[in-house]
Amino acid sequence: MDDQSTGHGSKRIVAAVIAFVVVIVAFGVAYALLGGADLVADLFGGGTQKQAIEKPKSVSESSGTTGAVSGLNGNGQVSESVEPSEAVASEEASPSSGSTSGQTSNSVSGGSTSPAVSPPTADQAARMYWEQVASQEQIGNLVRGKVKSIRFGTVTVSGEAATVPLTVTYTDGSTLSGRMVLRKYGTAWYFSSIARSGNPLTVTTGKSADLAVVSTIVNQQASNQDLISGIVNGTYTSCAVNGVSSGSGTATVRITLSGGSAAPVAGRITCISKVIDGTKMWFVTSFAKN
Repeated sequence: MDDQSTGHGSKRIVAAVIAFVVVIVAFGVAYALLGGADLVADLFGGGTQKQAIEKPKSVSESSGTTGAVSGLNGNGQVSESVEPSEAVASEEASPSSGSTSGQTSNSVSGGSTSPAVSPPTADQAARMYWEQVASQEQIGNLVRGKVKSIRFGTVTVSGEAATVPLTVTYTDGSTLSGRMVLRKYGTAWYFSSIARSGNPLTVTTGKSADLAVVSTIVNQQASNQDLISGIVNGTYTSCAVNGVSSGSGTATVRITLSGGSAAPVAGRITCISKVIDGTKMWFVTSFAKN
C-alpha cells in the first residue's frame, strides 16, 4: 500500500516537472515572437536603448543642388532655391529704404537733383583739342592783346554745332570777318574753333589729345555756361576786350559782353598753353562771369 502511494507520488512530481518545462518553453517562444524585451520595457515605462539622433542636413543637401541659395518660409520649411546671381539681382532691384546706391534716377532722399552734364566722349574731346590747335592764329591774337572787340552775327545751329559769324576789330584799327564754332555735348556748350573767313582750318584727326588740357577745358566750360550759351541764343551780340593778364602758361582776357536783350556783363576768357612739337599753343578753357 505504501509502495503504491509512493509510486503515484513520483509520477505526479514528474508530470508536474514536465508541465512546468512545457510552460517555460511556451513562455519563451511567446516572449521571442511578441517582442518580450520591448513589452517588458513598455510595462516599466522605459526603453531598452536610446533613440539615434539624426544629423540635420545642410540646406544644399536638403535641396539637392550645389551652390544654390535657399531660404526658409514662414513655416520653417525650405523655400524654392534661387541661384546666387538671381539673388543679387533681386536685391538690387529692391534697394532698402533710403539707399541711393545703384539708382539711375535723379531723385535722392529729401529732394531731387538736376541731371548731370554728360561729358564729351574721348573722340569729341580730341576733336575740340585739335580744332583749337588749328585755331592758333586768332586765339594767339586774342592772348597777345591784339583784339579790341568782337561783334557776333546771327547764330546758326545745326545738330551739335553752333556757328557764330564774327566781325573782329583789332587794336590797330583793322577789321576781319570770321567765324566761331561752338559744340554741344549733353547739355553743355563748348568752344571748339575760331578762324578768319576763307580759312577752312586744317584739323588733325585720329590722334589722341593731351588729357590734362582736355580735362581742364571740359570741366571749366561745363561749369561756366552763362556767357557761352548767351552767345548761342543771342542774349549777347558784342564783346569788348578790356585787357589781358598773362602768367606762367596762362592768360586771362578781361571782357564785357553786351547788346541783345541783356544788360552788359563783365567776364573773362581764360586760356592755358602747351608746347606741341616745339611750338607754344594756346587753348581757351572757359568763358566766365566775374
